[in-house]
Amino acid sequence: MKRYALFCGSYNLLMGGAKDFRQSAETLEEAKKKAEQIAKEKRFKYWVQIFDKETDTFTSYSIINGELKERALPE
Repeated sequence: MKRYALFCGSYNLLMGGAKDFRQSAETLEEAKKKAEQIAKEKRFKYWVQIFDKETDTFTSYSIINGELKERALPE
C-alpha cells in the first residue's frame, strides 16, 4: 500500500476499517485528486478521509454537492 490511504463511506461513522478503504496514493496531491474524483462520481458517499501512514495523521472531508469540505478537528 502507498503512503496515503483513502477511505470513504455512506454513513458518517468514520470508524475506518477495511470496508471503507478505497485506494492509496504516493503523494498528498494525488490523494486529494482521487478524493475529489470520489466526491464527484460517488452519489451515495458522504465523507472521505485521507490517512498519512508515515505521520499517523488524517484529514476528514464531508462531501457536499459533489465537492469536498474539510472538517475541523474537535478541540
